[in-house]
Amino acid sequence: MGSSRFLRRCFAAASASLILGCGDNGESLARVGDRALDLAPFQGYVSEVTGEEWAGVNARVTSRLLDQFLDRQLVLEAARQRELQPPSASSMLGLGEMQWLLDELCGQPPRPADTEISDEVARRLKVMRPAQAHVRQVLVDSREQALAARERLAAGEDFVAISREVSRAPNAADGGELGFFDQGSLTPEIDEVIFSLEAGSFSDPVEGPSGFHIFQVLEVVPEGPPNHHEVETSVRTELAERGAREHTRECIRGLASEIGVEVHVKVLWFPYSGRYAEDRDEA
Repeated sequence: MGSSRFLRRCFAAASASLILGCGDNGESLARVGDRALDLAPFQGYVSEVTGEEWAGVNARVTSRLLDQFLDRQLVLEAARQRELQPPSASSMLGLGEMQWLLDELCGQPPRPADTEISDEVARRLKVMRPAQAHVRQVLVDSREQALAARERLAAGEDFVAISREVSRAPNAADGGELGFFDQGSLTPEIDEVIFSLEAGSFSDPVEGPSGFHIFQVLEVVPEGPPNHHEVETSVRTELAERGAREHTRECIRGLASEIGVEVHVKVLWFPYSGRYAEDRDEA
């Protein structure tokens, strides 16, 4: 659900244990409540999340990661103060434990109102759905190889078998399956080729950045009104996820006001511009 996705983004280093320090040591990153956070664990967090050396990550990204890092520490400190213990024998706090703590601290997010759902469904039903094509491909290095594969297909050989034999696309073992594409979502040259084909037919070789493609269209769905059930399902999911994100943000904002968060900007190696900037310690 939405709150889980929010946690996955905000608490990317979910396998780490508590990183709250016990006092200032000259390298204190911030203070959450009466506990100091050391700088080094945050640097490790930046490297773990981005896959880059922490010093080379740009300031905007690092500011966002510091917000996420502080959010996590704030939840952990609030749980400590309220003596909340996740129902797990593990000493490590993973995503499931963090979700449990957040649910205990924040409660369940409100469900979207029926009127909000019906209004958004009505709005989306007015927008025509573009034509769609179900496509698969063979990808080879040269036009000659593509023409040879095209001749074999025209002679009745199985597309999946040829894909597995000659294609170098990552999905070759799956028969070159690409799924459905909306008309207008691909590059103009490829879009024109695919949507000129009838169901079951193949294209001539098409040159692309990665080599030469042969596309087969398995099914064409013409332009038309959206499916009501699909639209309503999508709207309910999106509104629930958005509500969960907003609920979590409000909860964390309240915890920050209650417990207190200070950012020690003088030890940072980047200009911090995140959500906790207003409360940062300039001393």
